[in-house]
Amino acid sequence: MAPGKRILIVDDEEEFLKLIKDNLEMRGLEVITATSGVEAGLELSKKPPNLILMDIKMPGINGLQACEAIKRNPATKDLPVIVVSALSDESDIKKAYKAGVTDYFVKPVDIEKLVRRIKEVLAT
Repeated sequence: MAPGKRILIVDDEEEFLKLIKDNLEMRGLEVITATSGVEAGLELSKKPPNLILMDIKMPGINGLQACEAIKRNPATKDLPVIVVSALSDESDIKKAYKAGVTDYFVKPVDIEKLVRRIKEVLAT
Protein backbone atom coordinates (compact mmCIF):
# COMPACT_ATOMS: atom_id res chain seq x y z
CA MET A 1 0.00 0.00 0.00
CA ALA A 2 1.09 3.57 -0.57
CA PRO A 3 3.35 4.70 2.29
CA GLY A 4 2.65 8.10 3.79
CA LYS A 5 -1.03 8.01 2.88
CA ARG A 6 -3.53 9.08 5.54
CA ILE A 7 -7.05 7.75 5.84
CA LEU A 8 -9.78 9.37 7.92
CA ILE A 9 -12.41 6.89 9.09
CA VAL A 10 -15.67 8.47 10.27
CA ASP A 11 -18.06 6.10 12.06
CA ASP A 12 -19.92 6.18 15.36
CA GLU A 13 -19.43 2.41 15.91
CA GLU A 14 -16.23 2.00 17.95
CA GLU A 15 -15.81 -1.71 17.08
CA PHE A 16 -16.05 -1.00 13.36
CA LEU A 17 -13.56 1.87 13.68
CA LYS A 18 -11.06 -0.37 15.46
CA LEU A 19 -11.47 -3.23 12.97
CA ILE A 20 -10.91 -1.05 9.90
CA LYS A 21 -8.16 1.01 11.56
CA ASP A 22 -6.20 -2.11 12.55
CA ASN A 23 -6.56 -3.60 9.05
CA LEU A 24 -5.36 -0.44 7.32
CA GLU A 25 -2.49 0.19 9.74
CA MET A 26 -1.28 -3.40 9.17
CA ARG A 27 -0.97 -2.41 5.52
CA GLY A 28 1.18 0.62 6.32
CA LEU A 29 -1.39 3.39 6.21
CA GLU A 30 -1.68 6.18 8.74
CA VAL A 31 -5.23 6.17 10.10
CA ILE A 32 -7.08 8.84 12.01
CA THR A 33 -10.60 8.35 13.28
CA ALA A 34 -13.64 10.44 14.07
CA THR A 35 -16.95 9.38 15.58
CA SER A 36 -19.10 12.16 14.12
CA GLY A 37 -19.34 14.54 11.19
CA VAL A 38 -18.35 17.44 13.44
CA GLU A 39 -15.27 15.60 14.69
CA ALA A 40 -14.39 14.76 11.07
CA GLY A 41 -14.56 18.46 10.21
CA LEU A 42 -12.09 19.22 12.99
CA GLU A 43 -9.70 16.54 11.71
CA LEU A 44 -10.00 17.89 8.15
CA SER A 45 -9.09 21.38 9.32
CA LYS A 46 -5.88 20.08 10.95
CA LYS A 47 -4.33 18.06 8.13
CA PRO A 48 -6.47 16.71 5.28
CA PRO A 49 -6.19 12.97 4.67
CA ASN A 50 -5.73 11.36 1.26
CA LEU A 51 -9.05 9.50 1.53
CA ILE A 52 -12.11 9.40 3.80
CA LEU A 53 -14.17 6.35 4.78
CA MET A 54 -17.55 7.65 5.93
CA ASP A 55 -20.58 6.08 7.57
CA ILE A 56 -23.96 7.64 6.78
CA LYS A 57 -26.00 7.01 9.93
CA MET A 58 -24.38 9.09 12.67
CA PRO A 59 -25.72 11.43 15.33
CA GLY A 60 -25.84 15.13 14.50
CA ILE A 61 -24.44 15.70 11.03
CA ASN A 62 -24.93 12.50 9.02
CA GLY A 63 -22.41 11.19 6.52
CA LEU A 64 -24.20 12.61 3.48
CA GLN A 65 -24.33 16.07 5.02
CA ALA A 66 -20.64 15.79 5.92
CA CYS A 67 -19.79 14.65 2.39
CA GLU A 68 -21.73 17.54 0.86
CA ALA A 69 -19.82 19.98 3.11
CA ILE A 70 -16.50 18.37 2.13
CA LYS A 71 -17.34 18.68 -1.58
CA ARG A 72 -18.39 22.36 -1.19
CA ASN A 73 -15.11 23.31 0.49
CA PRO A 74 -12.44 24.29 -2.09
CA ALA A 75 -9.69 22.87 0.19
CA THR A 76 -11.30 19.41 0.44
CA LYS A 77 -13.54 19.13 -2.63
CA ASP A 78 -11.20 16.71 -4.43
CA LEU A 79 -10.81 14.30 -1.49
CA PRO A 80 -12.16 10.85 -2.34
CA VAL A 81 -14.92 9.71 0.02
CA ILE A 82 -15.89 6.05 0.24
CA VAL A 83 -19.11 5.35 2.12
CA VAL A 84 -19.29 2.27 4.33
CA SER A 85 -22.85 2.05 5.65
CA ALA A 86 -25.52 -0.39 6.81
CA LEU A 87 -27.95 1.45 4.52
CA SER A 88 -28.42 -0.78 1.48
CA ASP A 89 -31.47 0.77 -0.16
CA GLU A 90 -30.91 1.86 -3.77
CA SER A 91 -32.21 5.36 -2.97
CA ASP A 92 -29.62 5.79 -0.17
CA ILE A 93 -26.85 4.68 -2.52
CA LYS A 94 -28.02 7.10 -5.24
CA LYS A 95 -28.13 9.97 -2.73
CA ALA A 96 -24.56 9.19 -1.71
CA TYR A 97 -23.29 9.26 -5.29
CA LYS A 98 -25.21 12.49 -5.86
CA ALA A 99 -23.41 13.93 -2.81
CA GLY A 100 -20.11 13.18 -4.53
CA VAL A 101 -18.87 9.90 -3.05
CA THR A 102 -16.28 7.85 -4.91
CA ASP A 103 -17.70 4.45 -3.95
CA TYR A 104 -20.24 2.80 -1.64
CA PHE A 105 -19.86 -0.37 0.45
CA VAL A 106 -22.65 -1.99 2.48
CA LYS A 107 -21.94 -3.32 5.99
CA PRO A 108 -20.98 -5.93 6.90
CA VAL A 109 -18.14 -5.05 4.57
CA ASP A 110 -15.70 -7.44 2.92
CA ILE A 111 -12.44 -6.02 4.28
CA GLU A 112 -10.33 -7.35 1.41
CA LYS A 113 -12.61 -5.78 -1.23
CA LEU A 114 -12.60 -2.50 0.68
CA VAL A 115 -8.80 -2.52 0.96
CA ARG A 116 -8.45 -3.25 -2.78
CA ARG A 117 -10.72 -0.31 -3.58
CA ILE A 118 -8.79 1.99 -1.22
CA LYS A 119 -5.54 0.98 -2.97
CA GLU A 120 -7.09 1.74 -6.37
CA VAL A 121 -8.35 5.16 -5.28
CA LEU A 122 -5.04 6.10 -3.62
CA ALA A 123 -3.11 5.07 -6.72
CA THR A 124 -4.96 7.55 -8.95
